[in-house]
Amino acid sequence: MDVGTLCLGVLSFGDTTGYGIRRAVGDWFKHFGQASLGAIYPALAKLTARGSIEVIGAPDAPLEKRTFRITDRGRDELAQAAAACDGTETVRSPFLSGMFFAHLIAMDDVHRLVDERIAGLRGEQRRLRGLPAEAMTEGQRFTIRYSQAVITAAINFLEREGRAIVTAIERENPPLDQ
Repeated sequence: MDVGTLCLGVLSFGDTTGYGIRRAVGDWFKHFGQASLGAIYPALAKLTARGSIEVIGAPDAPLEKRTFRITDRGRDELAQAAAACDGTETVRSPFLSGMFFAHLIAMDDVHRLVDERIAGLRGEQRRLRGLPAEAMTEGQRFTIRYSQAVITAAINFLEREGRAIVTAIERENPPLDQ
């Protein structure tokens, strides 16, 4: 989903400020979507211009203090965007980029990449466990359970295969002095 759709998603749960949207995107959607503060405000401006959201309260308040509300048009857009999703997932991973070229880097760096990835995944596990699941919709709880299953599988894989890659690379590329 694009940033505008994520904003509509947050607003579908109630009125909030741009800052509140940014915080909610980080809290609610981090396991499947991202939006920087620099991307949220332009998206809010576009959504307002096309009537998908409206500013309530003081429209001349500073941008970060304006409160936004989703309109019926915005709800329709959100529903259409959700229905248009398909079964694919997009992975953009600096970790996988580094590991793809692991044969070119020092083995200490390969170990570091694996260790950093495992630590990051464990941190995300803790974050997901800390979300207020009891106050969420079934769809929200599903995304959390799905993310937790994927993270657990990734940790298990890295704990088994992450160390084995070093041995495989060393066999593939023996030191030059042999």
